[in-house]
Amino acid sequence: MSRRMLVLVPVLLALLFSGACDGGGSGEAGEKADFDAAQTLRQAADAMGRLKSVGFTVESDGKTPVIVKGGDMKLLRSGDAQGTLTIEQQGQNVEMKVVAVGDSIYLDAGTGGWRKLPKALAANVYDPSAVLDPQRGIPMLLTSARSPEPQAVEKVDGKEAYRVGAKLPKAQIAGLIPGINEDMDGQVWVSRADHRLVKVRGRFAAGGAVVISFTEFDAPYKISAPK
Repeated sequence: MSRRMLVLVPVLLALLFSGACDGGGSGEAGEKADFDAAQTLRQAADAMGRLKSVGFTVESDGKTPVIVKGGDMKLLRSGDAQGTLTIEQQGQNVEMKVVAVGDSIYLDAGTGGWRKLPKALAANVYDPSAVLDPQRGIPMLLTSARSPEPQAVEKVDGKEAYRVGAKLPKAQIAGLIPGINEDMDGQVWVSRADHRLVKVRGRFAAGGAVVISFTEFDAPYKISAPK
């Protein structure tokens, strides 16, 4: 394995599912914010905690300190996943195909085909199954968000959503986006129809933001090892 790959793998494993907080369509001006922000976050946490799968995109808005600059992932509650991530490596963006199945992870940076590694390499750094776990990951982030306030009711990808402003605690968001070492001022968009989370935006104190947009819910993904 090349030295470049050896350097990249631990970071990639740690950031794999950060998947992991504007993508997925910009919000449109909507009606006056007249809703219970705290209740909206609780409903979103419950809805996300019951999902069996989710698809999401990751985007950076401006210069950010995290290595993952973009991505498009499909994730099962079990932790199996597949997609593509854009990783910053030595000042250059590298596109990496990723498949995680069972105890193995497969990586393809376009430099020699797929490489198979044990997923256990990331066990002490990040657990992909935490993303949809009601006691961890996204649900815990939503219930731990501080000082929620109603901001607007607006459309995201043509669907009405509640926009909630909140402080995203470092302890929770760092589990989803490794590399973050500060609380973040955030915005959360929750679907008015089914209370599912459709977008999260977290802003860094020094500028720039990271955005996760959720694109599919409970889709029947079939994820298998690459051949």
